[in-house]
Amino acid sequence: MLKRNWSKIILVVSITLLAVLCLAASARDISRSLSPERFKWLSALLILTAIATQFRITSTREEAQEGEEQSERSIASAFIFFAAILEGAGAASLLSSLDGLLSTRPRHRERLILLTAASTISTYVAASLFELLIGFTSSPLFEATTPSLNLMLLLLSVMAFVQYGLFTATILVFDYLEASSVAALSREALLWGFLTQMAGAAAAILFHVTWRSGDLAFLLIGLLIIALVYLLNRLNAQRIAQIQRAEAEKRRHLQEIAQLHMNAVESLAIAIDAKDQTTHGHVRRTQIYAMELGRILGVSEAELRALEAGALLHDIGKLAVPEYILNKPGKLTAAEFEKMKIHTVVGADIVRRVGFPYPVEDVVRYHHEKWDGTGYPKGLKGEEIPLVARIIAVVDFYDATRCDRPYRRGMTRDESLALLRRLSGTSFDPRIVEAFISHVEEFDRLIAAQDIQEQVSEPSPVPMTNALPDAGLATGELGSRETDAAFRSIAEAQREVLALHEIAQTIGSSLSLHDTATIITSKLRAILPFDTCVIYIVDERTNRASAIYAAGDHADAFSQRRVRIGEGITGWVIANARSLCNTPPELDLVGLPEEIVRSIRCVLATPLVRENGSFGAITLYSMARSSYTAEHVRLLESVAQHASVALNNALTFEKTRESALTDPLTDLPNARAFRLLLEQRIAESKRLGREPLTVISMDLDDFRRVNEAHGHGLGDRLLANVAEIVKKQLRQMDVLARFAGDEFVALMPMASRDVAAAVAERVRSAVETHRFSVRTGRTLQIGLSIGIACFPDDGETTEELLEAAHRHMQRDKHARKLSPDTISTGSLASLDALR
Repeated sequence: MLKRNWSKIILVVSITLLAVLCLAASARDISRSLSPERFKWLSALLILTAIATQFRITSTREEAQEGEEQSERSIASAFIFFAAILEGAGAASLLSSLDGLLSTRPRHRERLILLTAASTISTYVAASLFELLIGFTSSPLFEATTPSLNLMLLLLSVMAFVQYGLFTATILVFDYLEASSVAALSREALLWGFLTQMAGAAAAILFHVTWRSGDLAFLLIGLLIIALVYLLNRLNAQRIAQIQRAEAEKRRHLQEIAQLHMNAVESLAIAIDAKDQTTHGHVRRTQIYAMELGRILGVSEAELRALEAGALLHDIGKLAVPEYILNKPGKLTAAEFEKMKIHTVVGADIVRRVGFPYPVEDVVRYHHEKWDGTGYPKGLKGEEIPLVARIIAVVDFYDATRCDRPYRRGMTRDESLALLRRLSGTSFDPRIVEAFISHVEEFDRLIAAQDIQEQVSEPSPVPMTNALPDAGLATGELGSRETDAAFRSIAEAQREVLALHEIAQTIGSSLSLHDTATIITSKLRAILPFDTCVIYIVDERTNRASAIYAAGDHADAFSQRRVRIGEGITGWVIANARSLCNTPPELDLVGLPEEIVRSIRCVLATPLVRENGSFGAITLYSMARSSYTAEHVRLLESVAQHASVALNNALTFEKTRESALTDPLTDLPNARAFRLLLEQRIAESKRLGREPLTVISMDLDDFRRVNEAHGHGLGDRLLANVAEIVKKQLRQMDVLARFAGDEFVALMPMASRDVAAAVAERVRSAVETHRFSVRTGRTLQIGLSIGIACFPDDGETTEELLEAAHRHMQRDKHARKLSPDTISTGSLASLDALR
């Protein structure tokens, strides 16, 4: 760039010195033949030229941008050409330099000098050529004859063309040295420049005729030509000015509409951000990061606009993702992650319908692609990923890791940058990562200036005192007055109200026990400080409280916890239905690893209560705090009121669902559950190329007589014992169900008829050889009839297979009754003997 500037200066200096030489030569030529008469004519032409320079021909384009240089020429060319005819090259170049000085209005002084010098030189060269050409002719050029006028007009046109060509070429060279590119002349500039030159040549010829003949008509026609060119140019300039004003108004209107659209987009993005209940300033911070990083990387204007809108809309597809997946604190399952991945495709389809004039769709569709090709949805690799999407990927990841989320705590800046650098080259573009890390402090200062900080602050040392934390029951005296006053600030109060409102609205939206516990824990994080949250539910059969859900640090260790009612902090809270905090945490950590016990400094627990008493507890463990305050207890109890109802409903629902699909006597699946499972297995077998599947129907022989002889109590115990015996003989993948009364059915996936027959005989032998105790010292044996149905030979639907298996079982039962050595005869005799 420095070299090109020197080249430009050298060009200006060279052209200026050459122009000075031309002017010196002109002055010498004029002084040699200057007479009083010629002095009068030259003075008159100088005055006319000075006047004519005030009437300029402009060549403004319709699409000209604001501030763009306009090409201007005056109507003085007619007098310059006339001077060339009368006085030669010296007078013409003198008038041309005057025209350049007075008619040019460039913004820079060096350009004014160049234009004046170029005008002087081009006129001097063209006029000298005109004189040379006249010297080569032998015609009487100064007599008013038609051929002489035609020849003069031709030679003057050549002079005008040469003068215009030299002048334009000089300006193009200057523009190239200044801007490092060849300036493209518009058609308007070429047209009006050439038209002005030709009009000036024609008017000069007419002035010459008037001067030689004294006929003023030719003078008027020449002036009329100049006036017409000038007036047409003014009319064209007015038309273009109107067009430009209309275009400017249109652009302003479009900008206003675009701004309205962007405001609507931002509102929608904030709504999406709120749906993904994490942080509410994520999209605004991502937008600032992305645009500033885009400017540093030198992206185009269209890409910058794409970053502005794309940062707001990159997660718009989350509208299609259920909230329980978006806000799930734990790790997503494979199916849930597949559901989450659709947000890029759905979002891109939504954005495509908007029709943005810049690549916003690329941002939305590809911002989860990875540099090594392992991302989604297309698995693009390296620079196949659009630049705007790579930028959003980096800044989105950084801000997401800086903020607290339901499934993890936010990182400090150094931690987040270290992770970002570690993923550079695999997940992210290394060049973009380095540019971001180099300027992240500048970006964060912009974030702070706009007051949208929700990121984890840098750690600061916690002052330690000799004061011991309060311990015991939660009373209004816990906590210091200063702490309470700080906690009751307006901002915290507003956050508390909003959080409790969200809890009341969202808790209970799911009847799944796990999902309900997940939602409760995620909502608690917004209003209460803790490192680990555990939800305990009492198992009425064992009288122990089991951890049904744990979130935060050491969640795996706490998720295995079982607490006796009345023991430890949590057990005491459940037994007494009262909150407890600031008691030595070791009382509630028996059995946990020593490093976990040492790290926890404070515990807060509150009961989950229903009409017949407490049925669980929510326990918070903190490693950073030395005590919880009464405000913390009040907030947890407020949440526990809503949580108790939601969790109790979820428990009731799961018990009801379990009882609807389970036989209460044998704890086996009932007929309804078996039909549902059989339908699924049949569908899988069809999908896997008609893989074999076997249904076995089993019925106890003469079981009615057992109930008649010994009562239904003994019969029920006998059925439960038979179920245990049969289940032990089946494979681990097989399913046994109580179908009706004394009939059982078994489902054997991937089992042929021969395999099923072998298993059936093993089951029959185990049941018929077993001696069931009915009284002290009294036992009985019972027979078992079995029928087998195979998919697809005996049927391809649930009803067909069950019907075939039942029919084969009835046939087996009938055959066994006719057989003299059947075990059923013996069992019946035994029953008769026991009466």
